[in-house]
Amino acid sequence: MSRATRVRLALLVAGVSLLVFGVQGLLDEPYLSGHRLQVLVWAAGGILLHDGVWIPLVLVVGLLLGRVVPDRVRGAVTAGLMTSAALAAVGLPAVVREHDHNGNPTLLPLPYLRNWLLLLAAVAAGTAVAVVVQWRRGRVGRGPSGAGRPGPGRSGGDRSGGQSGRPTGPNARRDREPRQKPTNLA
Repeated sequence: MSRATRVRLALLVAGVSLLVFGVQGLLDEPYLSGHRLQVLVWAAGGILLHDGVWIPLVLVVGLLLGRVVPDRVRGAVTAGLMTSAALAAVGLPAVVREHDHNGNPTLLPLPYLRNWLLLLAAVAAGTAVAVVVQWRRGRVGRGPSGAGRPGPGRSGGDRSGGQSGRPTGPNARRDREPRQKPTNLA
């Protein structure tokens, strides 16, 4: 058995063990003894929301990003959007219920909307910085025709614009490939 297979098997055993532990704790919880059906409905709703709304939305946004955002900054934009989505999933319940404390002001004591917006602004600023850095890094050492840009299988260390003796430009790959001798089929 390979090392990768052993690691996968160990992770599978750990995951199933944690799942069994969680379900056992859920079933043994005295507070939920009369509410098991509601817990099952909530869990089914979470699965439907995840698979029926969240995943299609992520796929559509990913498809649009692939068509609109340039390759060199797509990673930074994707990371910013995913971080914002995670902040929305975690923060929106508190934002929506900010003033719903049922007579107990210590339940939700903070200005959640303001804090959530500040976090989103910080993510947007970080994403903007990353986009600028990626955009500039993508343009370093390249002439107007894109000469010196590393292609598949080449390292990005040569920023001299083709001064290293390797052919560059639109015919560079063709010039590097070995030429095949024509075969005579007659």
